[in-house]
Amino acid sequence: MKFFYPSIIVVLFLLSIFDLIVGLINDAVNFLNSAIGSQVSSRRTIMIFASLGILLGAFLSSGMMEVARKGVFDPSYFYFSDIIFIFLAVMISDILLLDIFNTLGLPTSTTVSMVFCLLGGAFSIAMIKMSSPLNNEPFHHLTLYIKAEKTLNISIGIFLSIIISFTSGAFIHYFIRYLFSFEYESKLKYAGVIWAAISLSGMTYFLIVKGLHSTLQGFINDNYLTGFSLFIQHLIKWIHHNFFIFLLILFLTWTIVAKIFVSLGYNILKFVVLYGTFSLAMAFAGNDLVNFIGIPIAGIQSYNIWKEAGSPPAEKFNMKSLSGNVQVPSLVLIFAGMIMILTLWFSKKTKNITSTEINLSRQNEGPEKFLSNSFSRGIVRFFLCFGNSFFKFFPKRLLVRIEKNFKQKKTQKKEIVAFDLVRASANLTISSILISIATVQKLPLSTTFVTFMVSMGTSLSDRAWDRESAVYRVSGVLKVIRGWFLTGLIAFTMAGVTAAFLYFFKAWALYSLIFLIVFVFYKSYKNYHKKIKEEKPLFDIIVNMTLETTLNKTFDILNPILEYIEVIYKNSIEGITQENLKTLQFSRNSFLKVKENFTNIQNSLTQVIRKTKKSEPIAGIFYLQIYNKTKEIIESSDMITNHTLFHVINSHKPLKYQQKKNLLTLEDLMIEHFNIIKKITIDRNCKKIQLPCPIQNKILKKIEEQMNQQVMGIIYKKYGTKNTFLMLDILLQSKKITESVEDIILLYKNNLSHISSKKDASFLAF
Repeated sequence: MKFFYPSIIVVLFLLSIFDLIVGLINDAVNFLNSAIGSQVSSRRTIMIFASLGILLGAFLSSGMMEVARKGVFDPSYFYFSDIIFIFLAVMISDILLLDIFNTLGLPTSTTVSMVFCLLGGAFSIAMIKMSSPLNNEPFHHLTLYIKAEKTLNISIGIFLSIIISFTSGAFIHYFIRYLFSFEYESKLKYAGVIWAAISLSGMTYFLIVKGLHSTLQGFINDNYLTGFSLFIQHLIKWIHHNFFIFLLILFLTWTIVAKIFVSLGYNILKFVVLYGTFSLAMAFAGNDLVNFIGIPIAGIQSYNIWKEAGSPPAEKFNMKSLSGNVQVPSLVLIFAGMIMILTLWFSKKTKNITSTEINLSRQNEGPEKFLSNSFSRGIVRFFLCFGNSFFKFFPKRLLVRIEKNFKQKKTQKKEIVAFDLVRASANLTISSILISIATVQKLPLSTTFVTFMVSMGTSLSDRAWDRESAVYRVSGVLKVIRGWFLTGLIAFTMAGVTAAFLYFFKAWALYSLIFLIVFVFYKSYKNYHKKIKEEKPLFDIIVNMTLETTLNKTFDILNPILEYIEVIYKNSIEGITQENLKTLQFSRNSFLKVKENFTNIQNSLTQVIRKTKKSEPIAGIFYLQIYNKTKEIIESSDMITNHTLFHVINSHKPLKYQQKKNLLTLEDLMIEHFNIIKKITIDRNCKKIQLPCPIQNKILKKIEEQMNQQVMGIIYKKYGTKNTFLMLDILLQSKKITESVEDIILLYKNNLSHISSKKDASFLAF
């Protein structure tokens, strides 16, 4: 046990690096989404502004670790061993929890995660101490260990920010959009200058409040005040006493700057968005940094206090001294900032997190990431009815006038632009102002909750949630919010269980948990990179689709699908004839992956068809026909894999010998038919294919014979009800697959002939 506690300090230090990485991946959504969603500049430029903000925020951070040391629990009621186990449990739980959310692509609050991890760890250790035979304390003494009132205030403040942020975003941006409309370029000369000045003034004040104010707090707790710190102190005091004069100075200054930008022909909103990205990144690094390194710093401080006391028994050394203030060295903060900057540039998971908010707030059409549910459908119906009743009180002429400003231009825009610069600037400005107000009033909130909900509110005002997408967007937002509430519950439980595990098993628990972290990270990144490789963009660089390009792309799409369907069909038939549950489960799981990939094709259907060259609409028609036939094959395979698995998993009677023999014969014929269409997709040639295919007639004839045999078996009472339904499903769906495959072959033959009649089809020989 000599090296046990020093080794824990080393582990805490290493875990802090991991926590910085997973925390940055999660919180990158706060300051990147507005810039990325509006495509204000290249990703490289956006990253540079964000990196500068993080670096400055880390440098200006006060490093006050009060929440980690004494904000949730009272250290004077815990021993050194208790404190170390709580801190270690918090770090392990926080890392695992954030990595899970990152993998799922759901943004959550690092503040909520840390606070509830501390609460769970402290609660667990406190309950163990109180219930021990030596103490046997009553339950109400728990309030001595845990600062329940302060924790409750933090929690209420954080979750109230959800409602306030959404309402503020929707209400304020409604008037901003009414002022600018979607054709805002013509209004930048006057209205754009005023709005830019307001935005930049608000964000500059936000920078001062969240940056210099935090720095001042750090200097006040230092033993001396330098000339620079005295200057900051006087500046902050003057700002507080002359608030409106200071805002007026800021507004006039930025009005002049904005006017200069506009006169030079530069889009001032681009500067606003980049400036806002910088300020939010700085605020994140300057304040949320303590969420990631606060626990390890508090752990090191606890270890130093224990060592200075002569290393007494850790289980009996009181940690009352931990209640004092501590200043974190600037080098530590800058080092932490550099780790976050490297993560920002090189981690691909940041794109996964940002895609969730952009998907829910985008203005253009596209695939919806979330499915609708009864609750989201009920909410949408309620507000549709409420809206119809509410707008009856307003004159129609007024509503028509308002509606003009909310109509988008019917011009072809890049589909990667989720929303325009007006909304991006509104997102950043409203978020900055809300966070500034909360900071001045000393109200706790989560920057993740504020920025996300403001973005959702502005997208609602912009009519991004129309009747085509509202139920899916509402469902997605509710899922994210549900994840936020679960964050607190899961963090509390995980940290509590982990702390108890460490308390009782000590070294063995430490080794086991380290192994668990390594294993989870390995599996997480392996699965993530596997998922990324499977996602292939469709028609991403084609603008005007011709019949030639459509043929080649459908070959690329159809070939892997048919290969999978062939294997799935074969496994389903062999699995049901042999009653092999493992084979049937494998077949079903394989099919679900195919279905998921096909869903991506389905979601992009209209986008792909829109890229059809206007002079050659046959390309879009052909793509739609291939899509429909492929969908029919997918649906038939769905029924076969589901019903065969259902039959065996419920232990129904096996098929009779003759039925098994019939299905195996049918399987051979079906595989032969699959090979014909696969050969076409590989060779990209139908010249040697005879239509109708002789094998198709054999299959249809065999299916008819087997259905007749099934009828006779029912008459002579050879087959039961479950048996009959299973056979009929397999035979009917096999018939549909055969007909769909034959239709696809015919489509290819006709369209390849169409191209050959126009010119040499040498382009098909890749």
